[in-house]
Formats: sequence, structure tokens, C-alpha cells
Amino acid sequence: MNIARPQRSPATNGVATLHDVAVTMRDGTKLATDIYLPAQNGALLPGPFPVVLERTPYLKTRNQTNTPDGAFWASRGYVFVTQDCRGRHKSDGVFISYPVEADDGVDTMAWIVEQPWCNGKVAVTGSSYYASTAQAILCRNPPGLVAAVIRVGAGDYHEDGAWSGGAFQLTHNINYALGLAALGKEAQADPAIQKAFEKALETKEAFRLMQRSPLADGQSVMALAPTYDAWYQEWQQHEQYDAYWQQEGYRFDYHAAADVPILLIGTWYDEFLGGMLDAYTGYAEGKTAPVHMIMGGGFHSSVYSMSTVAGDVDFGPNLPLDVPGLLLQWFDQHVKGNDRGLPSGNPFHAFRIESAAGRKTSAGNLQAAGSWQSFDRWPPADAVPTAFHLSPDYALTRQVPPAGALSYDHDPDDPVPTIGGNVSSGLQIVRAGPADQRGDLSLLQCNDTHPLAERPDVLSFATPTLDKDTEVSGPIAVTLYVSSSAIDTDFTAKLVDLYPPSADYPDGYAMNIADAIVRTRFRRFTQQGPGYRRIYAQVEEKTAPGEIVAVTIDLWSTSVMFKAGHRIRLDIASSNFPRFDVNPNTGEPFAARRLPPIVARNTVHMGPDHPSHIVLPLRG
Repeated sequence: MNIARPQRSPATNGVATLHDVAVTMRDGTKLATDIYLPAQNGALLPGPFPVVLERTPYLKTRNQTNTPDGAFWASRGYVFVTQDCRGRHKSDGVFISYPVEADDGVDTMAWIVEQPWCNGKVAVTGSSYYASTAQAILCRNPPGLVAAVIRVGAGDYHEDGAWSGGAFQLTHNINYALGLAALGKEAQADPAIQKAFEKALETKEAFRLMQRSPLADGQSVMALAPTYDAWYQEWQQHEQYDAYWQQEGYRFDYHAAADVPILLIGTWYDEFLGGMLDAYTGYAEGKTAPVHMIMGGGFHSSVYSMSTVAGDVDFGPNLPLDVPGLLLQWFDQHVKGNDRGLPSGNPFHAFRIESAAGRKTSAGNLQAAGSWQSFDRWPPADAVPTAFHLSPDYALTRQVPPAGALSYDHDPDDPVPTIGGNVSSGLQIVRAGPADQRGDLSLLQCNDTHPLAERPDVLSFATPTLDKDTEVSGPIAVTLYVSSSAIDTDFTAKLVDLYPPSADYPDGYAMNIADAIVRTRFRRFTQQGPGYRRIYAQVEEKTAPGEIVAVTIDLWSTSVMFKAGHRIRLDIASSNFPRFDVNPNTGEPFAARRLPPIVARNTVHMGPDHPSHIVLPLRG
């Protein structure tokens, strides 16, 4: 299978389009649907044809943002059906993010298979929210469903979008809610409301809302769109992984899913990386149909083309993929039955991030590199989980160090700024992907240009300079033995590729590879089984001041080659703003915070009795 250049069947006919066809749901709500049909010289071809279905809250006539579009499919002998979700744009009803999509998707499928232009075979696809509408159908296994392609989709929205490790994902949640409300029914009906949301989405205004969070009910711009404010308030109020988040739509029952061929496409710097990794394990478990994963080096929005640049780094010419060609190849083989050379089984195609010489491109990005690798499974069978211990002398070592501890003050009024990372919304505030871990005055969260590692509230642990190339491919987790003067606080972990100094980067370049957070009162987690990430915040358990507890921070997975001459670094802190909300250290529920924030003295313990460490899967 050629990852970069898949087989493309040619366009052989024209296209005819039916706009705003009303499809009736089980409760009588009508959803606006566009249908792209194969045609020749303006006349419909006789058919019937296989169907590709996408359902979207982002305006069905703009599906070019979620490539490929309807003309692409219809010109190649498919009917393409795209539908505005309930309560969005020309569809009736009230929009509620995610929970209604399974019923509406299944009802739409039932309508499609009854149409004379459908040959009884329907494939679902989509990315981001579209991916969730597709997965909602996939996990119901309705008649007619024969294949799926899921791109950068959530798996469990508590851990993927709204919360993570018990912390509220500010950058995503505020920009996501504002963006949806700006195109919602209330804004469509009143230009003044639409203008207010457009104003709120401007960089400084959105950042102020993050600083003000939590947003009290009726006390922010969200109140102008009550139907949107309602579910946003529910997101804020349900910080624990309770029945609200376990309802269908916010999570997916992979085991109930259709046993059909599924192609998954994700990126290492996507906010929904954990969900895509879970999907790879879950959809394949106990099934016979192939489940393939393609995991690229980019970020959420770059999945459409796998462009070379993510954040401040150019990954080179090996990264880009023909994404429309990949979808077409998959459906040609698994829907039409045309052999396109795709193998059986569950291969995992991973873009391995690789260091280069520490030079800048003409566009001013760090020139890195990378290559595609294929595995029979994930994690790779030859990856050896290896513990690197945190040492009181700031070393990262395979040997257990002597006992010791390092402390710092976490001041909620002076949080560690977010510089790059796994984000999908609010890219004007946090640039998605890798970046040099130092202050940037073009970002509102930064007050200086100093390296983050120089902050007194960041502990940086590093290996000696590597004497050989060292590949890390597979799951990563950090276990810390910690204590705090507060009853609740946060701990963050960030894996960094530390470049040596070069002419273009005299101080070196600290490239973030993966990072995550855990809130200590929500440190308990569950795990469905091998190959799944951890789900936090099912139990609340505050700590006594000074009590030593273990916390595990799940950094999901990566594939990176740390080059000889580089160092592997692990940064530990207690904030990462505005990607995550800043813990005030008071132990109050997020949506009910009233007490003034306090400074917490946080300590990481090390040594034989408290073996704080990071597990890296080493290959070779």
C-alpha cells in the first residue's frame, strides 16, 4: 500500500445536484439534505449507485472544507449525501452537541437505502464533528452500512474535548462553542447577535473569556444564544465522568459497531489523538473486517492534506498525503469491490518524526524530517516499554536514583503558558503542533521570551546527550509521586526533543512531542483494557496537605526518532494555560469556584520508595 500516492479511479461522468431535500426523522423533524448524483450531459445516469454519507453542523454546502466534496464522489460513480445536523442551518429542530446524532444518522440511513438511486450499499465518513456523526452510525450498525473512513474524531468526549485528566480544555471549549453559536439559529436570525459572537471570537476577546472562566450561566456572550449556552453550561458543570458523558454520542461503544472495513486517519498533534487510538483498538477487537490506521505528523486541521508544516516545524516532503485518494481507494475496494491492493488485517501506518540539522526554512520554521513506517499492530511488537527515572539532580536516567524531592510554587495568577500542543480550536491563541518551548510575545499568554524550562515553576529532567539515534514509538505515560500544600492541584508532563545549539538556533530548540495533565482530586482512572487510554475523573478524592500520592499522566502515543547529539527531556509543572484551565488549588468544583486562588507548594518525590518515572517504548 502506497501511503503517499494511493490509487485514484478517474472521474468519468458529470454531476447533478438536488438541494435541501427534507428528510424526516422519527420525531417528525426535517433535516435539509443535499444529494450529488452521477450524470451525463445534464441527465441522471440510471444507477443505482453506492452512497457516501456525511452529516455536518458546519453548513453542508461548504463540504469542500472536509474534503473530498460531492462532485468528487458523484463524478466517480457514487451518490454523495450531505446533511445539516438537527438545528443547524437549513435543518429544523434544536441543536444539541452530539447526543442526538445516532438516532438522526440511523433515520437518514434508513431513508437512503429506500431511494431508487441507492444500490443498498452506504459508506460513512467525516472528520472532527463529522467523524462523530459517522461513528454514531457505525456503532448502531444499521442496514446498508458497508464501510467507513473516520478522520481526527473523538472517542470519548470527556477525555478528548471538554475535559482531559480532570482539567477543562479552555482553548477548545470556548472557541468551539463560540464558533458554533456564531453560525447558529439565534445568530442567523439576528445580525446583532451574530456580530457579537464574531467579536467574541477575535483573539483578545476570546482570551479574556478564557481568563474569566468558568463562564457563569447568563453572564457572558453565550447568553445571547440560550440553546448553545445550555449545553456549554452542562459541559462546565459535569466535570466528573458521570452518566452525562457516558450517554451515546459523547462516547462510542466500539464492541457494538458494525463489522465493516474501517480506515482511520489521525495526527500526532491532534486533540482527538487518544480517541483515534482507542478507535483503532476498539473497532478491531473481536471483528473480522480490516481496520487500518494512518497516523500523520500534523495537527487537527492539517488532516485534509497532511501539509508539511505543523506549529513552528516543517516535517519535510515525506509527510503529505493524498487524503481524497486514500478515501477513494478504500471505498473503491470495500464498497464497489474493485481490488485496489489494500491488505487484510489491521496495519498501523505511522509517520515517525525525525530530527534534522537544526536549520530554519526560508519560511522561518524549524526544518525537521520524518518517514512512514508500517506495523502489523500498535504498539509495535518490538517496542520495549522502558522506565526513565526522574532524579533529584534533574537527570532522566534508567537507574533508580537516590531518594530526594524537588519543589516549586504553583501560582494560579502566573500560569505556565501554552506553547504549541494538541489543540483543534482557537488556533489564533494556541498554535497547534510543535514549537520551541520558550515565550513568544505574539501570544497573549506570554509575558517574555525566556525558555519555559527557566521558570521556577517548571522542573526539567533530561538524559545525557544521546550517543546514538533512539526511537520512541508507542504509548507513553508518566507516573509521579507528589505532594502539595493544597487539597487539590494539577501536574502536567511534557516530552521534549532537545536540539543542540546551531547557527539558526544558538540556544538550541526544545520541540514538544507530547503533553498532558492530571488534576490530583481526579487522579483515579479506569482503563478498558490493553490498547486503550485512561479515563479520569470517575472518583473525586482530595489530598491532605503534604500527603504523598501517585498520579499517572497519560501522554497517549507518539513515534519519534531522537537523533544522536540530542537529549530527551521531560518537563513537569502545574499549569498549561490557556489549553487547560488553571487550578486555583482550592478544591472547588470548576463551575462553582468562588474562593480566591491560593499558591500551592508542590513537590515531586523520587527514589526507591517513590520511583517517579516516564515509560518510553524504545525500538532498536
